Amino acid sequence: MLVDMHIHTRFSPCSSIRIAQLLKRAREVGIDAICITDHDTIAAKSIIENGVDSSGICVIVGIEYTTTKGDFLIFGPIEYIPKGMAAEGLLKWIKKEGGVAIPAHPFRKSRPVDIRILPSFEIVEALNGRNHESENESCKNWIKRHGDGVKEIGGSDAHTIAEVGQTVTVFDNNIYSVEDLIKELRNGNYSPLQRYPLKTCKQVGL
Repeated sequence: MLVDMHIHTRFSPCSSIRIAQLLKRAREVGIDAICITDHDTIAAKSIIENGVDSSGICVIVGIEYTTTKGDFLIFGPIEYIPKGMAAEGLLKWIKKEGGVAIPAHPFRKSRPVDIRILPSFEIVEALNGRNHESENESCKNWIKRHGDGVKEIGGSDAHTIAEVGQTVTVFDNNIYSVEDLIKELRNGNYSPLQRYPLKTCKQVGL
């Protein structure tokens, strides 16, 4: 199952993607699920809810949560997530609430995650469609040296419609809900995949 784990819509000030466009694009590029992860907002839920739409695309609304030590993709009970938490507090909260927190683009030069807290996370976004190849490679190298047992996801980090589905996570099992996604993320039966060359992503969005 192909899932784009990191997509921004027009509810993020930096994105031009409309929800209807996103669903249409997902069908066109042949992915099975999309994760909407707008910056510090779940406003997309005013238009679309979690679940499978009429065309069979699974929709998960998460959030990209901003802290002073980096940005984190959050899946779970995001409706109740407190604002302004530090990274350490965010991790404690999401574990208590039964969700998942994933460091986003941890080795991006412009918005890195504090390397000192990376070992606290079980999953990282190792393949980001908007990163330079060297930034993704730095993450891979860190995992090889220090990330024993760390699982890897991929996401397009799409801000334009052409980027959707270019970088995904391939799950062995089907996902139909947030609960399914969290279960499969914990099980670890998945891997990141770059479907098209990274340079294509840069041409359309970086």
